[in-house]
Amino acid sequence: MDYKWFIGIDISKKTLDVVLYKKELQRRSPYCQISNDAKGFKTLIKWLKEQGVKFKHTLFCMEHTGIYGMELAKFISNRANYCFESPLHIKRSLGLTRGKNDKIDAFQIARFCYLHREELIPKKIPSKTMLTLKNLINERERLVKVRTMDKIVIKELNCTENNSCIYRAKIRIDLLSQDITLIEKEIEELIKSDLEIDRNYKLAKSVTGIGLVNAVMFVLFTNNFTSISNARKYACYSGIAPFEHSSGTSIKGKTRVSKLANSRIKVNLTNGARSAIINDPEIKLYYKRKTEEGKEHGTVMKPLNSN
Repeated sequence: MDYKWFIGIDISKKTLDVVLYKKELQRRSPYCQISNDAKGFKTLIKWLKEQGVKFKHTLFCMEHTGIYGMELAKFISNRANYCFESPLHIKRSLGLTRGKNDKIDAFQIARFCYLHREELIPKKIPSKTMLTLKNLINERERLVKVRTMDKIVIKELNCTENNSCIYRAKIRIDLLSQDITLIEKEIEELIKSDLEIDRNYKLAKSVTGIGLVNAVMFVLFTNNFTSISNARKYACYSGIAPFEHSSGTSIKGKTRVSKLANSRIKVNLTNGARSAIINDPEIKLYYKRKTEEGKEHGTVMKPLNSN
């Protein structure tokens, strides 16, 4: 796509700071601030038209901000191409910078959009099924955390006489377990309603150690295996792929995983690997053999996580 206009938007809960990047003007590029709602979106379109922008040849760039940017993305997707990028990626790609406010952030995003225009890949709004699936798995995760807290309370208070606290904790655990079961059923019914998602979900679950949570994570974070189609890329994103650390002849470090990763996925993959060790005889023998050879637990787990 031959882009002529590059727009950076700094998103917050209530406002949007917008910069239309112009190389010759640099920090004096056109700027406006609008409200982060339907009225503000209309104001944005009006302002851009006044600047002579043609949406067919325009690329919008924004940082990942969760739910705050979703309505804006839906609005833009009907008119022009847009992309969401990691705030850390944008920050590190711009070199030394001084000063920080919303206007500067919007300018930096717009400049990043211009400099990386050949590499940026336009995004698409996830389907309604994917958005609902994300909300359900997030809800399940929150309930599991609360249930775990109550289980710890019961374990710690069992040696005391505080029976009323234990009783209430057990009631909460039962109620939370019922809700978690209902959510899991709703997730499976939702997945069955979409043939493509259902197919990939079943393929993921066919792997030893991969259950509902990991399979749903695969589908969500790869946009049903369309945005990340390569196993190595997913391993990098999850923080389980090893990288070499060496320089010249003096630095010969061990290969190790990067901390720049999605720790949420990494935790679930590690749990999946532990499950595979317990339930798969061959993997169990492999783990036992490697630990008897003197390998550390983490070193043995790395290939299991990535496989």
